[in-house]
Amino acid sequence: MQLTKEQRTFIVEKYFQAKSFQQVIQSFQEHFPERQSPAKMIIWRNVTRYRTEGISLNLNESRSGRKRTGQSEENVRIVQGALTENPQISARKSGLDVTKSTFNTIIYSFGFEVVSLQDACVE
Repeated sequence: MQLTKEQRTFIVEKYFQAKSFQQVIQSFQEHFPERQSPAKMIIWRNVTRYRTEGISLNLNESRSGRKRTGQSEENVRIVQGALTENPQISARKSGLDVTKSTFNTIIYSFGFEVVSLQDACVE
C-alpha cells in the first residue's frame, strides 16, 4: 500500500530532524499506529527524492500498476464489428484474435450481457 501525502511528509520531516532511520520508524509507529512502519529503503527513497526533486510525493501514482493493453481501440473496433454482424457471437468461437476475457470486458462496455452455455441450459 502506498504512503499518503501526510505520511511521506512526516517521514521527510522526521528524517531531517533526527537524521536516524530508527527514530523515524519509531516516530512513524507512534504517529500512525494503524499503519505498518516503512522500511529503511522507503525512507531513504523519499528523502532522496525530496533532496533531488524538492518533492517526496509519488508522481507516478495515476500510472502505477499493470498497463491495460487488451482494450485497445483496434480490439474494440474488431469486437464491435463482430457484434454488429452477429449479436449472439461467442468469445471462443468468434475467431477473433482477442482473448476471451478481453472480448467479454469489451462487450460488457457496450451493454451486452455475457451468458455462458451452462447458465443458458440451467434456465
